[in-house]
Amino acid sequence: MRFEDEFFDEIDRIFKEEMRRIRKLITELTKIRTNELRELGMRGEPIVFGFTYRWQTGMEKPEIKFFGNVKPQQPFGVKIDQTVTPVYDLIDKDDHYEIIVEMAGAKKDDVDIQLKDGALYIKAETPYKKYKVSVPIPSDAQADDIKAKLNNGILIIKLKKKKGVGTRKIEIEEED
Repeated sequence: MRFEDEFFDEIDRIFKEEMRRIRKLITELTKIRTNELRELGMRGEPIVFGFTYRWQTGMEKPEIKFFGNVKPQQPFGVKIDQTVTPVYDLIDKDDHYEIIVEMAGAKKDDVDIQLKDGALYIKAETPYKKYKVSVPIPSDAQADDIKAKLNNGILIIKLKKKKGVGTRKIEIEEED
């Protein structure tokens, strides 16, 4: 077997494994009792469940991020929450990172962003929805230089990259 065949076989295996996980969550979602759905409908709360799937060069396996107010529970099952996990993306630019978070209806005064333990904790409370998400920041991001803008419910957070971080050879000293 050639390297290319092994490589694509591994990609196929990982993709199928991740899709099984997603199908399991969707199956659990469909098991929500009718009376629970009716109760949500009476309160006017929508059921939102989705995911983003990303696999790019340098990643060992795909990244799957869930969004909405349907939360996977361990070891199985789902819970419908009043807080919505928003869709977000972290984009690697040449000299900085951009984190883009979608929070429809949010205004500047609704949003709170905290940096703690290498992650950004973002919360927003609008008259219609509560949002909450934790976004891990890359290790080469400058945590002391973060800027954020909000425009039409789209939050854009910019983090500069540390200068001089990269690959370098470490010399090994001889033992005495």
